[in-house]
Amino acid sequence: MRLFLGLGPMVLTFAASGGVGVERKLVAALAVFGLLFAACGGTTPAVQASPTVTATASAKPTATESPDAVMARLYEAAKSEGKVAIYSSMNTDDAKKVFPVFEAKFPGVKVEHTRASGEVLTTKVVTEKKAGQDLFDVVESNLFEVGYIIDQGYTQKYIVASAGDYPAEVKDASGAFIAARLNNDIPGINTTKLPAGVTIKTWKDLCNPALSGKIAVEQGDVVVYSALRKILGDAEAQNVLKCIAANKPSLRSGHTDMANLLAAGEFAATMSSNGHRLAQLKYEENKPITWGQTNPIITDVQGMALANKPPHANAGKLLMEWLTSTEGQKAIQSTGRVPANPKVPPKYPDLNNFAPIFYVSLALRADFDKDQAFWNSTLGVK
Repeated sequence: MRLFLGLGPMVLTFAASGGVGVERKLVAALAVFGLLFAACGGTTPAVQASPTVTATASAKPTATESPDAVMARLYEAAKSEGKVAIYSSMNTDDAKKVFPVFEAKFPGVKVEHTRASGEVLTTKVVTEKKAGQDLFDVVESNLFEVGYIIDQGYTQKYIVASAGDYPAEVKDASGAFIAARLNNDIPGINTTKLPAGVTIKTWKDLCNPALSGKIAVEQGDVVVYSALRKILGDAEAQNVLKCIAANKPSLRSGHTDMANLLAAGEFAATMSSNGHRLAQLKYEENKPITWGQTNPIITDVQGMALANKPPHANAGKLLMEWLTSTEGQKAIQSTGRVPANPKVPPKYPDLNNFAPIFYVSLALRADFDKDQAFWNSTLGVK
């Protein structure tokens, strides 16, 4: 993605394709742009006015309120707001199964879903906030990206009434974020294309020379390498990535597209695919697909946070409450994705019942730039 900022005859171009590290550069670039613009005698360009920000209630529901009582109270206040704006990486097909259930339960409150990858959403939030625009109520995406948005002060703390049902790994104790859904990052396998005698049960199995030219890697999956460093140790994780690179993997962009190509026989295996899509292909579309039962299961937490200045504050809280309620979790379950509440099992239990879960945490962000540099140089990601 590229952001072009016009400055009379001058055009500043910022590449935005490197995840969290790039977002830091984007913030700095926007600041430089402001200084250059002022120095050239320019006037501040007009920006879209932000909607009126409504007053927010207490961040934490009272101890005596049930989730249903909290939602009933918020719904009464949200009726006058009329809608809730969520920026989310949830794909459109899944959103069509989830958000209409919310709208049916709470008539008069429409969901305005802006869908994009976590990286693009982060850029969008930073750009809008720097321009003084407050256009979203809730942001929901990969925890690395949401964590960056939280660090910039663009969200506020809010503890949902159902928070006690969620494990510590998928929420912040103070209410900075909570997850409604999870992504399992597991090797995908086309059973008709896998060479005879080859099995994939560990990431190191992808180093088998018989898989040379038969593997695909999602080029933005740095988080998988970050997780492997914690699971295997630095030296072993580096060796595994190097030997996978030696098998000349096909670099792809987009997990859904990569999984579809795997099902079509474009390659025999993927280093890491979203488990729910593999299960959909196997069980709903009868494709020759299975997955490597790695130990542990690398699991991306899809963090959700309330905006610091939500234009529809009560509706934003209502959506967060509902998505984390049993009904909301069952709506997510219906898509094939893994609900974050362990009390609501996934639609396809064999996605996460074969090994312990390794939750990707915000702590892994500390070495993101270093991990991304090694990932890119080893795999040849441009």
